[in-house]
Amino acid sequence: MRVLLIAAFIGPIVSAGLAQAQDASALIKQADALDSQGRPFEAIQLLKQAEKISPNDPQILINLAEDYSDAVDASKSQSQKLAYAKLCMEYAKRAVAAAPNDADAHVCLAVAYGKMTDFVGNNTKMQYSKVIKSEAEKAVELNPRNDPALFILARWNFDMATLNPILKAIAESLYGQLPPASKEKAVEYFQRAIAIAPDHIMYRAEYAKALESMGRAQEAKSQWQKVAQLKPTDAEDRSYVAEAIKKLR
Repeated sequence: MRVLLIAAFIGPIVSAGLAQAQDASALIKQADALDSQGRPFEAIQLLKQAEKISPNDPQILINLAEDYSDAVDASKSQSQKLAYAKLCMEYAKRAVAAAPNDADAHVCLAVAYGKMTDFVGNNTKMQYSKVIKSEAEKAVELNPRNDPALFILARWNFDMATLNPILKAIAESLYGQLPPASKEKAVEYFQRAIAIAPDHIMYRAEYAKALESMGRAQEAKSQWQKVAQLKPTDAEDRSYVAEAIKKLR
């Protein structure tokens, strides 16, 4: 009888928990659909509802960090951008805390620090660069085929290899000695990211820009041609495609 009573008590709780998990899952799917349509602000509203149901769900936290990152780009005023960048950082940190072995969580944190570099001074910018590198490297350690992390490392290497004298001096004071970074290493990371996600417009466009700066015009042209042939999925993609078409005229 005691067992039956306990079962009768626990049963409804388990059922309620399953129902809540299903509700959260449904909200995540709806938010994903909105993201694919370039509607991050609406996706955020659904994800916030899902967060109330499952506040420590890593996927919800990762998705919110990603959408707040998109909101930074979509916003017009600096105050709005900063507010969304801070929220991106908050959710990325929570995602890493909830799922320390999730590569995507570490990518989100690297991106969050990258977003914040637009709102800080040069010293802090260089401090953040260390975190960006370490978080992206952690993501690749957890998942060697994590293309966003590889792309971040491509950009990090290229940016560090082309620092202006002021930022280079700051970086040297922070790092003690500048960590190994080169345009050639950037190219390697660009190629690894593109091999995994060949239809990702941003990877090819940024790779093309890096090649141009290295004087490798024909290789850059080849990348721009591929960018022009790909189908854009959001405003950023459309901007890259327009840039590609302009360069190829």
